[in-house]
Amino acid sequence: MTEQTEPSTLTTEKKLSLNWHSNAPWAPTGYGNQTKVFVPRIKALGYPLSITAFYGLQGGRMWLHDGTVVYPVGNHPYGQDILGAHAMHAGANAIITLMDAWVVQPENALGLPWYPWFPIDCEPIPANVYAMVKQATKPITMSKFGRDQAKKMGLDVYYIPHGVETKVFRPLNRKEARGRLGLPEHRFIVGMVAANKGIPPRKSFYEVISAFAAFHKSHPDALLYLHTNDGSMPGDHVDLQKFCKVMGLKTGIVDCRSLDDEIDVAFVDQYQNQLGIPDAYMVDVYNAMDVMVLVSLGEGFGIPLIEAQACGCPVITGEWTSMGELCFSGWKITKAEADPVYQQYFDAFQYRVRVDAVVDRMLKAYEMRGNNEYRSRARDGALAYDADKVTEKYWKPVLADIEAHLSEVKDE
Repeated sequence: MTEQTEPSTLTTEKKLSLNWHSNAPWAPTGYGNQTKVFVPRIKALGYPLSITAFYGLQGGRMWLHDGTVVYPVGNHPYGQDILGAHAMHAGANAIITLMDAWVVQPENALGLPWYPWFPIDCEPIPANVYAMVKQATKPITMSKFGRDQAKKMGLDVYYIPHGVETKVFRPLNRKEARGRLGLPEHRFIVGMVAANKGIPPRKSFYEVISAFAAFHKSHPDALLYLHTNDGSMPGDHVDLQKFCKVMGLKTGIVDCRSLDDEIDVAFVDQYQNQLGIPDAYMVDVYNAMDVMVLVSLGEGFGIPLIEAQACGCPVITGEWTSMGELCFSGWKITKAEADPVYQQYFDAFQYRVRVDAVVDRMLKAYEMRGNNEYRSRARDGALAYDADKVTEKYWKPVLADIEAHLSEVKDE
């Protein structure tokens, strides 16, 4: 990318030109991931597109190798002070926001049509989320659960799921993948890929670590791999290193050297995680796992569930919010095995998984370790969320509908 010369405007017959307001495509976040995956595909459909990176860029514009301009965040942490200004500067006539909808200030879109591609991770749809998206031209939900919750509130919405590069995230030889990471071949590896953010954490780290500690007592050959910030430095997260030690678990770091057999919980290398982990490394991580756990209080989507299963790794997850619809091979935990948690700020409920339910599913996964049918079923289910398929099946007709609607408005 460069910051020296502004490329010429793309000529096209399309009447729809978009500004994509989200994380930068190089940001190591779920939103950054989906920006990287779908922006080039939408451009390939013929739609001019610019990016406003409210996270990942400050101080000036940059251009991607394909000529896509990336605008920086302004003074507002979510870029709301320049929501419409950047879009207008780029010549866009519509805005897609990929972010939490409750932080959006629609009045700053400066009259441009606004299409929020937004998560719903509570039940019912949070009041502050509803208050924002009801002002949208038409919202876009990213899960079937979210679509159904929106419809219960009378919202007319599109549905477009998140997508994964299934040609990249694919099954590999497990022994070789573990060898590249330095993980032992003989251990039963339970993995978790999730952001350590918020106090208490939405991703249920305490419950998963507690469950693993109980499981590990009867299965000492088990290893827990945590692909997350370990929380040992100050910040908006919990100290997972400390909690593991409280639970009697010895921790270590995965650094591509042979892991000590005495390690019970292995964290990703913290410095490399801050820089951003390459996809090839993550493919090895998912292939190295026997099972991946994601039992958050709520998920707007849950990209690691698809990435893991695309690599042939079965999952343990909850049946609430979006997670249940993304389990193709593995073990669901029912709502009856979780406790409702009222989130006052959102005026809605999430669900806290019970530790004994996670232990039970780890035991079931241990019994089926190495089962090729489970691994094959995981891959087959994940293929429905291949990024090319999502583009063709969902983005293409939705964008055509948006374009048709804008043409009708212009002709009136």
